[in-house]
Amino acid sequence: MQTQQASSPQVEAQWIRQIAKRDRGAFEQLYRAYERKLYRYLLGIVRSPELAEELTGDVMIEVWKNASRYRGHAKPSTWIFGIAHNKGIDVLRRRQPQVTELHAVAGAPDPRPGPEAAAIDESERREVAAALDALSAEHRGVLDLAFNNGCSQAEIAQIVGCPINTVKSRMFYAKQQLRQVLERRGFRREIS
Repeated sequence: MQTQQASSPQVEAQWIRQIAKRDRGAFEQLYRAYERKLYRYLLGIVRSPELAEELTGDVMIEVWKNASRYRGHAKPSTWIFGIAHNKGIDVLRRRQPQVTELHAVAGAPDPRPGPEAAAIDESERREVAAALDALSAEHRGVLDLAFNNGCSQAEIAQIVGCPINTVKSRMFYAKQQLRQVLERRGFRREIS
């Protein structure tokens, strides 16, 4: 995957308008800006690196095909993550649950020195990853959009296509379930 490019919602909206006119350069810029974000978000939903990579491409193809439908009523990120959410959930509905190896979603190794600190951090990451696996895709999705992608509750509501009160409920119950799963596993960190 290529490196992520910083951009503003105004620049992204301009890229989408250019993509609607079949500007490949604008598409490449938008792709570079979203490739990693979409991959991480989709990986959180589908729990398969290969499938998340495939879906990232599928989402961007949808953006290419449907750029003329973007009306600017929401931020480009909201529109794009909405497409990703729908594709990820559709895939989950069509397939049987799979076991995912924890190292595939546990995150990057701890950059701090010391084997004890690294072992403790790795253990905590595994606990959290296992606890997240116990949540539904909808609950994992809202947590990921909020905490990893910085989306507001209103943006999440637009992305997942539900009322904002449903997002609030999902956030509350996702945190509550995550806390309960972690406590049952003997993990005692505060979840904000």
